[in-house]
Amino acid sequence: MKKTLSLIFVGILGLGIIGCDQKANSTSSQEKNSWPQKTITLVVPFGAGGDTDFHARNLANYLEKELDTRIIVNNVSGANGNAGMKQVVNAQPDGYTALFFHESMLTNKVVGVSTQAHEALSPVAATIIDNSYVIAANAKSGYKNLNDLINKAKSEPGKLIYASSVGGYSYYLGRLLEQDVGIDFNIVDAGGGSDRNAALLAGKIDVNVNPYGVMKSYFDSGDFIPLAVISDKRNNLFPDVSTAKEQGIDWVAERYYFLSFPKGTDSKIIEKMEKAIKTVTEKPEFRKKTEDAYSVSPTFVGTEDLIKHLDKTLQIFENNKDLVNN
Repeated sequence: MKKTLSLIFVGILGLGIIGCDQKANSTSSQEKNSWPQKTITLVVPFGAGGDTDFHARNLANYLEKELDTRIIVNNVSGANGNAGMKQVVNAQPDGYTALFFHESMLTNKVVGVSTQAHEALSPVAATIIDNSYVIAANAKSGYKNLNDLINKAKSEPGKLIYASSVGGYSYYLGRLLEQDVGIDFNIVDAGGGSDRNAALLAGKIDVNVNPYGVMKSYFDSGDFIPLAVISDKRNNLFPDVSTAKEQGIDWVAERYYFLSFPKGTDSKIIEKMEKAIKTVTEKPEFRKKTEDAYSVSPTFVGTEDLIKHLDKTLQIFENNKDLVNN
């Protein structure tokens, strides 16, 4: 009799354990389906005030309404964006910490600033494909177009100072131009976009490459002159600036700005965020705010296509390592 009672007790206990497991699994699944249930932290791996920071904050503002939750933007600068990226890589993959970055994470890996890039994250979607990069000079330089600059550089090899963030995208673009047209700049590390603008205004450097919107106020004031837009075609938001291609130079640039979660984030969370981002980028008011601020139009790129692009671009940078690394 005691043996029978013992077996019954064990059986009941086993059913209880199974029931608890099923309940735990059900709760976990329910939490994922009802995500988000609390505040999301969106890490921007640069200081406040730049274009990456603006695009992240603009996106967060609209995502809050789509996801019905609060989103806090946290600026974590250092190591050309790698400090902030590491914080997200090491975060819990629960959907409550995300990164807003661009393809500098790829060049960071190629030059050794970081040992990892997008493969250490779960990329979700891109909101911007920035094809508004321009090469600019101080208006006092006397240059009227890109060929004026190239001719000057050829006559004075190694003298013209090209400002960049060494290892960053601007550095890579400068090296590409050197290779394509056979010139030699004196490429210096002059910090981020705003620092390089200040240096160009003060005459401490000769040429600068930035998205148009980063230098727009200087173009409007007449202090800077855009020598070319580094794109396949002219930008409708500043149509008077000719392309490098129109001037006979096959020089094209574009950079994706995108959101990622820590690697291992549940696919349901990724899909929900991807859908929300798509909805936001299609809103006319979001488009207008982006174009007015930085002269670039929002462009949605979903998870699958984004990962393919990042894989391909990382390989291109690896193949051109000598142009990325100083």
